[in-house]
Amino acid sequence: MLFSLPLFIKIFLFFQTLSSDVVGIMDGDTIELRMVSNDPRARARTGKNLRIRLAHVDCPERGMPFYQNAKRFTSEKCSRKTVKIIHSNEFDRYGRLVGEVVLPDGSNLNQELVKAGLAKHYKKYSSSGIYSNLEIKARLKKVGIWSE
Repeated sequence: MLFSLPLFIKIFLFFQTLSSDVVGIMDGDTIELRMVSNDPRARARTGKNLRIRLAHVDCPERGMPFYQNAKRFTSEKCSRKTVKIIHSNEFDRYGRLVGEVVLPDGSNLNQELVKAGLAKHYKKYSSSGIYSNLEIKARLKKVGIWSE
């Protein structure tokens, strides 16, 4: 597939990547990196380890069915591993950098959570057709949160 040069430049300039070790799993859709954030948009997290809010997905919250499953899945996939974060330098209201997590094997953690039925496509903040299709497939297979 060929890209026009201006489109390639826009994609290249819009998305950024960083790599770091995962030192904490807050829940299914939030991880913490061994990297200090000094960006003022990190708000109260400035000067602390950088937290990543997984883009496009929403995992069950504490106390909800499948919360522990989603957190365990995320932990098994990336805890104490070096991951790559693809992001557009956007922070959420809690000071977390919003991005997609690329695992050491090259797979995308965000997409894997949706495939496993452990996250919904977060349509409020994402219009991605990829994530919509992954959610539809998980619903049809009745996996994870869609099994009840």
